[in-house]
Amino acid sequence: MSLAMTRWLPRFGVLASLLFVAACSDDNTTEPQPQPQPLTAPAGVAGTSPSPTSIRVTWSAVTGATSYEVDRATGTGAFAAAGTATTTELVVSNLSPETDYRFRVRALRGTEQGPYSTEATVRTSNRATVQVSADITTNTTWTSTNIYQLTRVISVANGAILTIEPGTKIIGGPITPGQAPPVTALMVLRGSRIVANGTRTAPIVMTSSAAEGQRAPGDWGGLIIVGNARSNRTGRVVVEGPFPADTVSWNGGNNDLDNSGELRYVRVEFAGAAAILNVELNAFSMYAVGSSTRLENLQAIRGLDDMFEWFGGTVDGRNLVSYESGDDHFDGSEGYRGRNQFLIALQTGPRVTPRPGNPGALSSEQSGFENDGCGSASGTCAQGFNSTPYNMPVYANFTVVGPGPGVLPARAGGDGGLGANIRRGTGGVWMNGILARWPEAAFSVFDPETNQRITEDSLNIRNLLLADNNRDFDAVGATNRFGQADKFTNNQIRTTTNAAHTLFANVPAASVAIANNFAFDWRPATGAAGQLLREGGTGTTLPGRIPARVTNFFGGTMAGTTYVGAVDPASTDPWYAGWTTYYRN
Repeated sequence: MSLAMTRWLPRFGVLASLLFVAACSDDNTTEPQPQPQPLTAPAGVAGTSPSPTSIRVTWSAVTGATSYEVDRATGTGAFAAAGTATTTELVVSNLSPETDYRFRVRALRGTEQGPYSTEATVRTSNRATVQVSADITTNTTWTSTNIYQLTRVISVANGAILTIEPGTKIIGGPITPGQAPPVTALMVLRGSRIVANGTRTAPIVMTSSAAEGQRAPGDWGGLIIVGNARSNRTGRVVVEGPFPADTVSWNGGNNDLDNSGELRYVRVEFAGAAAILNVELNAFSMYAVGSSTRLENLQAIRGLDDMFEWFGGTVDGRNLVSYESGDDHFDGSEGYRGRNQFLIALQTGPRVTPRPGNPGALSSEQSGFENDGCGSASGTCAQGFNSTPYNMPVYANFTVVGPGPGVLPARAGGDGGLGANIRRGTGGVWMNGILARWPEAAFSVFDPETNQRITEDSLNIRNLLLADNNRDFDAVGATNRFGQADKFTNNQIRTTTNAAHTLFANVPAASVAIANNFAFDWRPATGAAGQLLREGGTGTTLPGRIPARVTNFFGGTMAGTTYVGAVDPASTDPWYAGWTTYYRN
């Protein structure tokens, strides 16, 4: 073989190899790459509660997962993300003690999300009970890891500040069947402060010491705050209630900017204890409380007397809820000049029932609102019903629903069963609201002095929707009543023929018994949103003297709304969701 031939053969071999490879690839097929297995749902989801405010959630590993998403929910509520983990456990904190939580877990891999696990329900652990038997005279903090049991009326005094952590529980004294409940309450005296800032997921709860299902209105007293703002009472006027509350004078203040602290996301349940008949305490009692105090996201449930009562003062409030009162839901008197926006009240049947042996009793003149200029025509009201400063509250965007007929007692004179009982010389503003299902009337204006406030443009009632009321206005010719329809012809007050409960997404009819933990939805029912718009459906203008009365409201100006009622029809997350509840016992 020649040298040239020898050199050519290796090249031929290389070329043949390349041609062979090319020929093998002519069929355009590729070897399939192995794909990762789909993520599966985590198994074995469980939990333990290492503390009253935390839960450790654990689960089994999922092949291929790089991390895990943990969601949580309370009751029948919707799930929300609680956190992510790269291991098979997550500690979820800032929970409410002695509360059931639902958890679900899913595996993650990059942007891939596996299916959810089956749900696991875990209850946070119990707390130690701390007996509170001495007044609070130095700065003190109550923590969510304890339950604080009041053994008597406990005063916060001597300029002290009581701080209460989110999720903290305060209870009244022990309940003995067949005996009158002990009169226990928390009272913040003038010059002292309460700082009780709960959260939406961890509200502060003040309630009966009885077990759920065995609680009753009047099982304990309630929350009393005494400030240093002005009122229209003269002489010495003391707090309503049993000793030592009845020794505390609340009038004579001179500082409308007074600061008694902060309340946010606080529930007061089963209040109204009494030592003798007709001295029942209220759920929230606010005496001469000044405007530097902050009240928002508060709920009262099944109190034996009023649920929110203001005696003089200037404190503002928003997002207030009242379910099942023994008397009035919102009561402002004696020169109260605060402003309140977004209020819900519901009264149903049967009426609340005090515990056997309780000396307190239900009111015979129950209403949604009751507002008095001054409580009596003589004595400590220097100018009778015309005493100054005038009672001039503002109530905006309220949904106040009564029980319908046959629940409240009939009363001569018709001063009960009213959506709004406006009397004794009060002025004020009721606007952008719903008054529904009241067996006497939607509202009534009593007394010549109150009629004078209308004439002076100091009493404004406008932009209301009325439904299912026995009457909308005072009857023509009724004795000492001045709220006839002809005085409100230009005030955008409408009446709907819809049954009250059909206006809302989930509110039972008057005849339907409501179960514990019922999930109210106060947004409009399908097709009812138009009913809840203001007349004309547009515009937020505040007429007359109203704009001047609502400046500096929570750091801004109280705005008008295009809708009536307490809830924006367009809301996807209504303000009352997640922290309010409903109980019958």
